Amino acid sequence: MIKKVLLLAAALATSSFATWDYFSLLQNNQGSVKAGLYYDMDDDWSQMGLKVGARMNLAPQLELSLQGFGYQLWGEEDCKDCEEGGSGLRDLTIGARFALDPELYFFLDFNLPIGKDKKTGLGRTPPSKKELFLYFGAQHTQAIESIKGAAYGAEAGVFWGFEHHGLERGLEIRLGGEFDYTLPTAPVTLLLGGQIWFRLFESEYKDKDLHDDWSQQYKIWIGADFAVNNQISIKGKVIARSQDLKTKNFTDERAGQRIEMEGDATGFTVDVEFKF
Repeated sequence: MIKKVLLLAAALATSSFATWDYFSLLQNNQGSVKAGLYYDMDDDWSQMGLKVGARMNLAPQLELSLQGFGYQLWGEEDCKDCEEGGSGLRDLTIGARFALDPELYFFLDFNLPIGKDKKTGLGRTPPSKKELFLYFGAQHTQAIESIKGAAYGAEAGVFWGFEHHGLERGLEIRLGGEFDYTLPTAPVTLLLGGQIWFRLFESEYKDKDLHDDWSQQYKIWIGADFAVNNQISIKGKVIARSQDLKTKNFTDERAGQRIEMEGDATGFTVDVEFKF
């Protein structure tokens, strides 16, 4: 417990944020592509992979993006009878953000579960969660006038997962925010953020309740964004997350069936973004 508290106080967010970020849209038909590396671990389990994304400003108020796609190098548990592996393609998320005004945005993300979804071995974690979902809500971002170079972004959204393999996730509310501060003497932006997820309704397995309502997920991350020039930036984050999954023991076919949120883990992400 002490170890987890220390990691949460120090650390990282996960490899999947859904929305591109909490801050302003690109402008003037600008676009960007990014590629990065992610790593997560918890006790004997770890995963690592490559991810890519792209976004494009199609109109002054509209931005479209492709997120989350890539290749998982491994996802596995280190145990006596476990097998190495868990590699394969990740899912693809298609996102849109619309600016109601310069500080308020609406967003919609649609996940296509095109990644590898079979464990194919004891202890392996597949790259895909097999879930088709919608994530939608609103964002607000604003410069902090009293602190030169500082800004914040906040997000509130609803996560709606569709039935897959007999499982259907209960509706979730997700809240998040990030504080950024650009140093006055260097092209470096420091960032601190966090997320809270709440599962409002029970998930189901073959139309039977899993009694996992009010499950929770907490994340916190710290990081830095270094602007190499006007087109290229490098961003790194250290992330910690903790899951409180409310479940009951079952004696029927529901035993062992559960819908994870993101689980307990610490790790990092490193991304290089090129704007054009």
